[in-house]
Amino acid sequence: MEEIKKSGRGGRREGAGRHKRVESQKVLFYFEKELYDAFPKSINRNAYINDAVRAKMKEDGYI
Repeated sequence: MEEIKKSGRGGRREGAGRHKRVESQKVLFYFEKELYDAFPKSINRNAYINDAVRAKMKEDGYI
């Protein structure tokens, strides 16, 4: 078994250490200027979009 050092992974072997509990996938959205300006600058846009998508998926029965 070959030992490979990966910094910050918690172990010397490939795949060793703590695993992420929540899997996520990055998605890129482009907003039209009117939509972008409609969001207040004080809110977290990513959290707002995640909550909206999660609510829609729950409504449609995917979750």
